Amino acid sequence: FTFIVLSKESCSTWGGGHFSTFDKYQYDFTGTCNYIFATVCDETSPDFNIQFRRGLDKKIARIIIELGPSVVIVEKGSISVRSVGVIKLPYTSNGIQIAPYGRSIRLVAKLMEMELVVMWNNDDYLMVSKMNLINLLNKKNHNIHYLPIGKRSRCFQNFSSSQVLTEKKYMGKTCGMCGNYDGYELNEFVSEGKLLDTYKFAALQKMDDPSEICLSEEISISTFPHKKYAMICSQLLNLVSPTCSVPKDGFVIRCQLDMQDCSEPGQNNCTCSTLSEYSRQCAMSHQTVLSWRTENFCSVGKCSANQIYEECGSPCIKTCSNPEYSCSSHCTYGCFCPEGTVLDDISKNQTCVHIKQCPCALNGKTYAPGETMKAACRTCKCTMGQWNCKDLPCPGRCSLEGGSFVTTFDSRSYRFHGVCTYVLMKSSSLPHNGTLMAVYERSGYSHSETSLSAVIYLSTKDKIVISQNELLTDDDELKRLPYRSGDITIFRQSSIYIQMYTTFGLELVVQTSPVFQAYVKVGSQFKGRTLGLCGNYNGDTTDDFLTSMDITEGTASLFVDSWRAGNCHPALERETDPCALSQLNKISAETHCSIITKKGTVFEKCHAVVNPIPFYKRCVYQACNYEETFPYICSALGSYARTCSSMGLILENWRNSMDNCTVTCTGNQTFSYSSQACDRTCLSLSNRALECHPTDIPTEGCNCPKGTYLNHKNECVRKSYCPCYLEDRKYILPDQSIITGGITCYCVNGRLSCTGKPQNPAESCKAPKKYVSCSDSLENKYGAACARTCQMLATGIECIPTKCESGCVCADGLYENLDGRCVPAEECPCEYGGLAYGKGEQIQTECEMCTCTKGKWKCVQKSKCSSTCNLYGEGHITTFDGQRFVFDGNCEYILAMDGCSVNRPVSSFKIVTENVICGKSGVTCSRSISIYLGNLTFILRDETFTISGENPGVRYNVKKNALHLMFDIIIPGKYNMTLIWNKHMNFFIKISRETQETICGLCGNYNGNMKDDFETRSKYVASNEFEFVNSWKENPLCGDVYFVVDPCSKNPYRKAWAEKTCSIINSQVFSACHNKVNRMPYYEACVRDSCGCDIGGDCECMCDAIAVYAMACLDKGICIDWRTPEFCPVYCEYYNSHKKTGSDDAYSYGYNNDNCTWHYRPCNCPNQNFKYVNIEGCYNCSHDEYFDHEKERCMPCGKQ
Repeated sequence: FTFIVLSKESCSTWGGGHFSTFDKYQYDFTGTCNYIFATVCDETSPDFNIQFRRGLDKKIARIIIELGPSVVIVEKGSISVRSVGVIKLPYTSNGIQIAPYGRSIRLVAKLMEMELVVMWNNDDYLMVSKMNLINLLNKKNHNIHYLPIGKRSRCFQNFSSSQVLTEKKYMGKTCGMCGNYDGYELNEFVSEGKLLDTYKFAALQKMDDPSEICLSEEISISTFPHKKYAMICSQLLNLVSPTCSVPKDGFVIRCQLDMQDCSEPGQNNCTCSTLSEYSRQCAMSHQTVLSWRTENFCSVGKCSANQIYEECGSPCIKTCSNPEYSCSSHCTYGCFCPEGTVLDDISKNQTCVHIKQCPCALNGKTYAPGETMKAACRTCKCTMGQWNCKDLPCPGRCSLEGGSFVTTFDSRSYRFHGVCTYVLMKSSSLPHNGTLMAVYERSGYSHSETSLSAVIYLSTKDKIVISQNELLTDDDELKRLPYRSGDITIFRQSSIYIQMYTTFGLELVVQTSPVFQAYVKVGSQFKGRTLGLCGNYNGDTTDDFLTSMDITEGTASLFVDSWRAGNCHPALERETDPCALSQLNKISAETHCSIITKKGTVFEKCHAVVNPIPFYKRCVYQACNYEETFPYICSALGSYARTCSSMGLILENWRNSMDNCTVTCTGNQTFSYSSQACDRTCLSLSNRALECHPTDIPTEGCNCPKGTYLNHKNECVRKSYCPCYLEDRKYILPDQSIITGGITCYCVNGRLSCTGKPQNPAESCKAPKKYVSCSDSLENKYGAACARTCQMLATGIECIPTKCESGCVCADGLYENLDGRCVPAEECPCEYGGLAYGKGEQIQTECEMCTCTKGKWKCVQKSKCSSTCNLYGEGHITTFDGQRFVFDGNCEYILAMDGCSVNRPVSSFKIVTENVICGKSGVTCSRSISIYLGNLTFILRDETFTISGENPGVRYNVKKNALHLMFDIIIPGKYNMTLIWNKHMNFFIKISRETQETICGLCGNYNGNMKDDFETRSKYVASNEFEFVNSWKENPLCGDVYFVVDPCSKNPYRKAWAEKTCSIINSQVFSACHNKVNRMPYYEACVRDSCGCDIGGDCECMCDAIAVYAMACLDKGICIDWRTPEFCPVYCEYYNSHKKTGSDDAYSYGYNNDNCTWHYRPCNCPNQNFKYVNIEGCYNCSHDEYFDHEKERCMPCGKQ
């Protein structure tokens, strides 16, 4: 285990004026002016400046803590932060954490180049410390590895965050009442070669407030104690700790002074402040401290609720939200929970409870233990502070929104711009070989202005085309709604929604205004049995881009192209941000779309349930991309409102909050946010089977007010005025009669009232004839638009174009391939990554071998698949299941761990990142990584690593590279892990598991489905990344994250440079990878990091971000040589000019012309055919060899 020890670098003041400097010199001074406690000398902008003022009662009246741009003021028991105001604890912002620490309050400032602790007790105590990391370990199990430096490119000097270097940085440079911190105890008061009296030294540290002239104390205070108190003081100090190694002499003197200056001299209670300070210093030195206080002697008061007083209790408070919390810290005195209990931080009543009595929290509401909560598709029970959830049968939903956005059944969202008819969904569960298709057309001048224009359902029995305001059938006949054909019914649910209801589990809801959009819902019988743009509905998000050729593509456009149902041009990706073309459009889009994220709007009540950020981004993109701005803004807002409705939250009046989003109703119809046709039309009274099919998500639109019904003239009338509808859309007026089947029927209240027995039309059919109620489909010919192609052969469906086109077609039995040649079916090539592969050709991925057969890939799994979680740059994370998010948290967070089930099994591994402020805008990045494997611990920090402890059940191997450290870790029977660290901010966790053990943390739950990746510590799926991230804090006292900084808006002058340098990702340099790995998220991350990295090392941040994309390409087998001597260079010459000395990884200069074998390579074995993870670095093997770390020699790439 590792302790953080505040060793000799601490300085404190206590009591009426006792001081202990950084060099442990003790003195006394009782001035009431404002004094500098500690700062850095001779700097115009010191890293820290701490000031204090005592009142006339000798207690500390005010503390001012300046840390760069942040200023914290402690006065009259309250804490305020400049530009924020009075704060509540715990508080975290800009690299500062302020939280209770026993009976004291502790401020921790963690920045990349500094770590500082300030502690006070709102009475007479103030302490400052520059933290120094000391590992209290068994030496034989502890190794520190020093790596050669200077091999990576730097634009600016790289500030080291090593606490040992921090100590040297300030040695001899501090000023203030804490002394000069030069390691010598007796020269604290020396100024210009002269030894000053205490009051003269203090006068030099005085810092008057504006418009204040505080007179310095001119008399030297007597520090000669009465000898008669020496014995009792020594006894009292032994009462605190008889074995403490902290020298007692100075404290005996302070104790005697307390005794003689007390209002009642000689009383034991006069010495409480000095005894408390001695207790603190012993505890900080990890010495044993006894429970020396009593109710009548130096009591700290009564503890709240059922907490108990401890003199040496752990400040690492175990809570209901984090009952396993542990940290490295010295003990302190205060009120703590009894052993076997945890603090109930959920109910906020500060009581201690057994973990079985812990409540649960959700969306600001508290649930008692055992209480059950029902949500969409889940039912959850509160157990030991966590939600134990069971999934309920739930339909699959796929949506086509905003012109170009698709969300699959497994919740993967993507965007594409294509002009064609695409297979939306095909499934063996659809009767009569049914297929659902989507028609996209150009809706503007630019290639990216494409939008959905129609949805087609095709089977051997039906062809139904639903467009903006039309319904076409297989004979191209325009049909009026409602329309019924066999087991399919299509009707208008409201003025802006058309619904297709079927009896076989498929439901289609089409929104006709303001933008044509479609929502597909399927029953659970379709699970794992769908193909097309809506994905394969198998619960695994990662393989949603399964093409018609049975292989998973890496980009949306290639996936979409494989599902073309016509001879169309390939879909295109918009490479540039549409908002970048016009600053006015960008401002307008962001202004109008921001209503969805703002507090105080109608949308706010849904924020806790549905994350608004993806909808905001979609809204901004649509507003800039399409010439008709407002329809697409309203479309995005409507999509968010509809998603909220699916969660049971109807956002009433959201349309009134945005211009041009209101819907005008005709006649006497009214608008409703929960509208339906059933019991709102006269037709629904006559034939409920036609229009009474409710949808589980409320639909908006115009319908008749309750109690009235829409008649054949589009008027809302009372029931008694409704006509009665017959077959073939004929009707009779109210109170009229008709004879049908020999029976007279009257129209009463919209329904036919008949007497007698109706005839069965089937009875008129004489054998062998039988009655069929639907017409046969007609054969249609569309010329070249339906030319047979290999791609259509792979799709396996008939061509459904919307119009006939001229052109060349292949003869019967032949198919057009990618080259335009006509070939037989068995010669059709397969496509992958934008390339064509011939019959019998093979491709390999990490875990599959795929062979091209008749235009389709036949894949065989060859090994267990692994998955990778990435933490890179300024808070970017990609989970094991592919979910991406950014956070600016200033705390320690659990990246990944196992043992996450409700019964809390023992964890076999835990990986923790410590994130700190690394930019002036407030962005954060990882400063250190801790890997816990039982009693074995790895600490990755300051470009090096330490290993401590032992675990015989774990095998590991460390491989070092100029750019990376790689840790191969095997936990037999459970996991094979490869951890890759670039010795800076990027960290990759690659896991292959042999069991289905649950994994949790910021890297997600690794179940293949990104939809539930935001699963919190309490086992509930959060609606946004902030709630998710906050739940995985390792230290519950850290403040929560509420927003993500946009560094480019705070540093607009850097944005142009960031976009220009990061554009290499979009350039021809990486073109070979563009079809394999979607580049846009990496480009956006690069721009953000380059804007935010503004305190030195900005080129390194940019290079690191590009390297992450290059590594993603390498994982797909694409090796990109992107570094140059001028752009992000790597200097491997160091290894040629330096030789390793000894076994501690130290290097010394020893140039040898024969040793110039080290060279930079962008990958190791380009064909991936070797046994290690492929990464860039400095290698001393030839291009077709790799270095085998076990055999310690170069091996050919094909051999293992």
